[in-house]
Amino acid sequence: MKFKIKKSSFLPAQAKWWDLPNYYKLLVGGYGSGKTHIGAIRSIYNSHINSGIPGMYVSPSYPMADKTIVMSLKEIMIRSGINYTYHETRHRFHIKNWNGHIWIGSGEKPDSLKGANLAWGGIDEPFMQKKDVFKQMTARIRHPEATHRELFLTGTAEQLNWGYEVVNDRKIDIGYAVASTLDNPYLPQEYKDNLLASYTPEEIQAYVYGKFVNLTAGRACKPFDREKHVVKRDVAELIKHGYFFVGCDFNVDYMSANIGVDLNGHIHYFDRFRRSNSNTFEMADWLRAKYPNLRHCHPDSTGTARKTSSTKSDHQILKDKGFIIHTRHNPPVKDRVNAWNRLLLQDRITIDPNCTELVADCELMTWRKGKLDQTTDPARTHAFDSASYMVHHQYPLVTRVGTSIAWS
Repeated sequence: MKFKIKKSSFLPAQAKWWDLPNYYKLLVGGYGSGKTHIGAIRSIYNSHINSGIPGMYVSPSYPMADKTIVMSLKEIMIRSGINYTYHETRHRFHIKNWNGHIWIGSGEKPDSLKGANLAWGGIDEPFMQKKDVFKQMTARIRHPEATHRELFLTGTAEQLNWGYEVVNDRKIDIGYAVASTLDNPYLPQEYKDNLLASYTPEEIQAYVYGKFVNLTAGRACKPFDREKHVVKRDVAELIKHGYFFVGCDFNVDYMSANIGVDLNGHIHYFDRFRRSNSNTFEMADWLRAKYPNLRHCHPDSTGTARKTSSTKSDHQILKDKGFIIHTRHNPPVKDRVNAWNRLLLQDRITIDPNCTELVADCELMTWRKGKLDQTTDPARTHAFDSASYMVHHQYPLVTRVGTSIAWS
């Protein structure tokens, strides 16, 4: 029997995902967009090119696997005339045609995945599972005789959790494709219409179009849209003609700064300083070394008296390094967020993909009892704080009576 994959039958997003050269491959999509189906085909393919060596496809639970992964694998193999057996208790497929082994795993207890020595792995609905599942599967793909090693992921972006962070981690060799429910011609039109009628606009973006959306109630920066606001621009040209500045937030964990340019009322953030267990001296030295012509600084106004690094105030340290300090009394945080959101709505803020923490803050920050939530993730808001001081100083939503300080 000759094994052949008919790519001509793939949907566009499936075909793009299939050809990704990355070690980690993610197909994120709406409901019914063919994610688990193509994951099952990939599992069969991997079992063929790694004949005799097991791989594992992990579902959030075994009952869920029976309804999704196992059903898809059985349907595909029956339709394709592949001779297989399935051990119900051990959750393992054996393909007799080429001695292929597909094991089904459950992410309910990530430690149960330990011990396996695999050629490849897959995780279905990763956004519903713990990050430990991803870590365990990464550690399991190590069989020395494997012909091809990879870890693929298929699912709907339920929340912007660890899965989203992994996708945007530049240290990881990951590629992804996005599949829309509406692009699947095999689904009834009535099903598609019902989805569009049943969900909120944000839910439609996630559950129909397969986009990464923060569905958490109380999201702080609701106007932020990664596709619209995260872009690369010619920074050298901007600096030449615009207002070149840095915003700073003083903390030991994390010391944070965001560097940007304001050109005719459009602000572009393109670089950042973020360091754990750091101090204002380190930040000022880094800024001065990398950007010798940078002068304008918009810091947290409490730095006038606050001393996070020495007997000198944070503002004095920056002043000694040649920075001109621009600040006003710290506004209520909602004023800062509202000023930021207004510029987002007017498409007057863009962020370079390099500023990963600022992008994450815009997507993940939520309100908690009238304040930005730092209890769920203490690392959140520092990048936003450093970037938004300039926005509120230059473009306040409400003009307040107070003192504006230019410290040179």
